[in-house]
Amino acid sequence: MRRFVPLILVLLLLSGGALAFSGQGTRLDPASLPEGWVVTGDWLASPGDLAVFSERLGVQVELLRNYVLKAPQGTIQVNLVLTATEEEAEDLYELFLSFHSPEEVARQGRRVVEMVTQQPGLLEPARAALRFLPEEVDPAKGAALKEYLARWSWPVMDWGDLTARLSQELGRYRLFLVGESHGTAFNQELEGALLEFFVREGGVRWLLLELPPSIAGFLQKYLETGDEELLKLAFAETRHTYFYTQERYNLWRRLRALQESLPEGERLHLVGLDVEQQPILALRYLQHLLDQVERGSLSETGFSQIQQVLRGEVSYPDLFAAAEFVWGLLLELEEEQVQRELGDLTFRFELVLSSLLAGLRLKTMEDPLEYYAYRDRTMYSNFLKQVPLGGGTAFFGQWGLNHVFQGPQLGVEWLAARINSRDEFAGTVCSLVLVYADSQRLSQDGTAVELLSTYASGMQILAELAGGKPLLVRLDGEGSPFSQELIWKLATPQPASGVTTDYFQYLLYVPGAQAAQPLNW
Repeated sequence: MRRFVPLILVLLLLSGGALAFSGQGTRLDPASLPEGWVVTGDWLASPGDLAVFSERLGVQVELLRNYVLKAPQGTIQVNLVLTATEEEAEDLYELFLSFHSPEEVARQGRRVVEMVTQQPGLLEPARAALRFLPEEVDPAKGAALKEYLARWSWPVMDWGDLTARLSQELGRYRLFLVGESHGTAFNQELEGALLEFFVREGGVRWLLLELPPSIAGFLQKYLETGDEELLKLAFAETRHTYFYTQERYNLWRRLRALQESLPEGERLHLVGLDVEQQPILALRYLQHLLDQVERGSLSETGFSQIQQVLRGEVSYPDLFAAAEFVWGLLLELEEEQVQRELGDLTFRFELVLSSLLAGLRLKTMEDPLEYYAYRDRTMYSNFLKQVPLGGGTAFFGQWGLNHVFQGPQLGVEWLAARINSRDEFAGTVCSLVLVYADSQRLSQDGTAVELLSTYASGMQILAELAGGKPLLVRLDGEGSPFSQELIWKLATPQPASGVTTDYFQYLLYVPGAQAAQPLNW
C-alpha cells in the first residue's frame, strides 16, 4: 500500500477542524459513518509509543488512536487521545488551543479529539455523524484467546525456530507469501532466511517479486552472470523508494550465492509482478535488450527512439504524450516483422511496455482505492503471463502487507485473493503477515526514521508471549477462534466479512524492529 503516516506522530497537529463527537468510548462506530465514507486507516499506539507521547505531551496518555476516513470529497484524519485524568485532558486541550482555534479541537471527559482535513466541507457531516463506542471487553473471550495463543505461538529465537514450524506446511501449500510493512531492516533479514529455506527445503524456484519486470529482468541476469553492474542498474532509478536500501542490496548478493549453490539447470526464476513506476529504468531495460539483437528494420520503428529518450534528445512533456509513445510501441510490437527481429524477446518487450502503460495510468488516479485495485489487477495479469499455473510448481513472495490478503478488504480484491480464487491455486496459498510493535522504519524517500507500530490491539497478549523476541502464531490450529470469527490485530482496517483465516494463516509479531539503512554504494 501507499505509505500512511498518522499526523499525530509528528506531535504538533498543524491543521484540523473541530469535532463534536458523541459516545463514551474511543472505538469508531462504523455504522456512524456518513454514506459513501470508508475507514482506510486505524492506528492504535503501542505501549512504547504511549510512553514516548506521554513524555512529549507532558500528560499521561492511556490511549492514542488515529483514524483515516475517505469521503467522496476527500480524506479526514481523526486523532483521539485518552488521558489518565480529566485535569490532564484539560491541559492537553489548552496545549492544542495554543496553536489551534477553539473550533479546531474538542474535549469530553478524559478524551481530546481533533480532525485533520484539507476539505473544510467535510467537518460538518463528521461532527453530526461520528460516534465512538467503548472498547470491547469480554473476559471469557479474552481468556479463550490467550489460551489458544499460548498453545499455537512460538518465540523465534533464531531462524531455525521459524523454519522448523513452517516446514510442516510444505506439503500443504504451493504458494507462500509474506506481507510486510516496508522500511525495516528485519524485513530483508527474514526474507533472506525464508528464501534459503523455501529454495533448499521446499523446492521453490519461482520467486514472485513486488518489482516491475524491468528490475526483475536486470536482477535475473545478475543472478546468472554475477555482473555487479547489472545489480547497480537494477537499483539505479529507485532512489526515494523502499527498494533503495542497503539491506535489499545485500539480499540480492546473498541470492546470487544461493543461485550458484544450486544444481546445474535449477536456476531461480524471478517474476516481476508490479507496474513500471520508473519510466527511465523501464526504457533502460528495453535498450539493454535491444543491444542484444540485430537492429535491421527496427531502426525504422519507434523503438529507435528509446535511445534518443535516454540521451535526452527526445522528451515527452506530460503523461498523455508519454502514454501515447508507449502505446505506439505496443502497436508496433504486434507487427510480424518486428516480432521476427526481436524473436524470443518479444514477450519481455510486451510485458515491460504494458506494465509501463499501467504505471503511467496509475499516476493519473487520485482515489487511493481505485489506485490499489488497478495496481493489484495489473500485478495479477503479470502473474498469469509469467508463471506455470498447473502442476506442483511452488512459489515464494514477500510483498507489502495488503497484497497478501486472500479476501477482499477496503473493497479491493488484492493480489493473493485473485490468485487464491483460481482453481489451480484454491486452498494452496499460505499468507504470513508481519505486525510490528515499538519499531522504526526508514521513510520512503530515505531521509528520515519514522515510528512503526501496526499491532492494533489494546490487549498485549502477543507482547507477553513474545518476551521481546519475534513470535510466530499459527491462526488455523485446532479450535482456533481466528477460524470462527474476524479477530483483526492489524492497524489496516478490517474487512467487512469473513473470519481471520479467510485472509491469512500465520502472523509474525515483531517487536523493536530497526529502520533499514539507505543504500550506500
